This record gives sequence, structure tokens and C-alpha cells, in this order.
Amino acid sequence: MNKKKYLTKITPIQEKFIETYCAKYGERSATQCAIDAGYARSSAHTRAAELLDWRKHPEIAIEIQERLAGLREAWDIDKDKHLAMLTKIRDEARVKGQYGVVAKCEELRGRVSGLYIERQMTLTKEITDENLSEKFKTLFKNPKEYIRHAKEHAKELWPGGKKDKDKKDS
Repeated sequence: MNKKKYLTKITPIQEKFIETYCAKYGERSATQCAIDAGYARSSAHTRAAELLDWRKHPEIAIEIQERLAGLREAWDIDKDKHLAMLTKIRDEARVKGQYGVVAKCEELRGRVSGLYIERQMTLTKEITDENLSEKFKTLFKNPKEYIRHAKEHAKELWPGGKKDKDKKDS
């Protein structure tokens, strides 16, 4: 005689665990769902682990997977669902006088519909030594002007000059 170790019918407390686990999926731990279903707090962690183990309770694991598959379908997002939800939020916010939310929903609806185009451009140019020398020649009229600007720039980069460096080194 082949005796099964576990029941194949889902009990009311197991059903409550399944309902709670699926309804609060990602919000509550399996242990908390077991407590909410009516399992003792002291053994809830063990009971939750057993209930989620497909080898011990395949019927419960299958039921949870089927329910979560249905929820995943509802959680999936597409353009139409997204626009519908933004419209619903916009309309509810308008009734409550939350015009900032209304404006943000309209902006997001426009983005989803492709009315806005965001562009970011990064321009880079390699400067060779020859290009740099030519650029300096166009910026400065003569070597004296270049040296004067170089000294001013050095003072901006290292205020205090050589005296401060000598004090720090000693």
C-alpha cells in the first residue's frame, strides 16, 4: 500500500496562505503570509517553506504559479495600458484639484505618444600638438602676451605661488 506523506487536497488554511501570498506578492514575506493565514508565529517560517516546496506540496506550488501567471499578465505594461492609467490618474487628480499631477500626467502621456524628443549630444575633438600651436598663435598676438596670460593662468590654478610650495616642502 502506497501511503502519501502529504495531502493532495488544499485545506482552508493553505488556501488562505495561497491567497495572501499571491495578493501580497513582493510586499510581504512568505513567513508573514503564513502568520496572516493562521499558522502559529513560532512555526510560520517552517510552514511557509514547506508550502512553497513543490516536492512536499506540488498542488500548492502549481496553484501559486497559476495565480502569479495571471497576475504577471496584469502587471505587464504596454502603451495602451500605460496611457489608460495615466489618463485615469490625470482625471482623478483634476477632480481633486491637483493640477501639478494633472500637468505631469499630460507630459508623460505626450512622452509615451512620442510627442517629445529628448536629445543629448556630446561633442569631442582631438587636439594635436600642431592644432594647439596654431590655436595659440591665433589667440595671442605675440610671445609676450602668451607669457603674460600663462602667468595669470598659473596664479589662478595655484594661488600663493612658489612661496607656499616651498613652505610645505620644508
